[in-house]
Amino acid sequence: MKIIQFIKSKTFWANVLVAVLLCVGLFFGLKYWLNSYTHHGEGIEVPDLARMEYSEAQAALEDVLLEAEILDTAEFNPKYPRGSILDQYPMAGNHVKEGRAIRLTLNPLKARKIEMPNLIEKTKRRAIYDLESKGFKVGELSYVPYIGKDVVVDVKVKGFSVQPKVKFEKGTEIDLVLGAGLGSTQVPMPYLRFLKLEDATKQIQAASLNLGTISYDAEVQDTANAVVYNQQPNPSHKPTIVMGSEVDIWLTNDYTKIPNDSLNFFNQNVDTTLNESP
Repeated sequence: MKIIQFIKSKTFWANVLVAVLLCVGLFFGLKYWLNSYTHHGEGIEVPDLARMEYSEAQAALEDVLLEAEILDTAEFNPKYPRGSILDQYPMAGNHVKEGRAIRLTLNPLKARKIEMPNLIEKTKRRAIYDLESKGFKVGELSYVPYIGKDVVVDVKVKGFSVQPKVKFEKGTEIDLVLGAGLGSTQVPMPYLRFLKLEDATKQIQAASLNLGTISYDAEVQDTANAVVYNQQPNPSHKPTIVMGSEVDIWLTNDYTKIPNDSLNFFNQNVDTTLNESP
């Protein structure tokens, strides 16, 4: 009974109220102290270091009281200057504490050299696969009189014949000299509209042809996503163009410029004239 009376008394509830207020005060006081101690919500914005040389990136970080740390050296990227910053962590725009080390990935000073595979007497398709799988780029396809049609007769770099096992930088452009077979063989002209440059190039090479002039519309800003809207020679189902000939293409970001003639082409088995001026 005394316990029940005590619980009902003003003294008990006054003590409960004091305890609650003390807990709330302790909670907010501790939170304030932690925020103050850890500088919660405060930080230094990480600058964008992409394409900078390491010494430039180091100076830029020191200016904002941060440190630089080399994390790794990546595979050579020809789109970035040699020795420049390829990647960083944390990313640019993030906020970090003073003295934080920003980890940097560098572009090598030299591209890794790759051994040239033996391509002589291999088919064009196999030679292209071997080159691209090793990191080379396929350049011009030329044809010479030779009984083996689309068989590699010679391999050239910048106009000079090269032998197997010679090393070149990754991304080097390799030209292939192929056999033309018997006579001046003609091949069909593939349909290239709606294709991006990389896909169009593969189609052209697969047809034993060479990529000629590449023209972009004046308003094109995103070349990576531009697509072919016109080509010369025109696409044809029948063999109408000599192997090794050049194919000129025009690219755009404006899909309304592309003629809606794909169904017309792919549903016919006869020569098709599709001529639209760029």
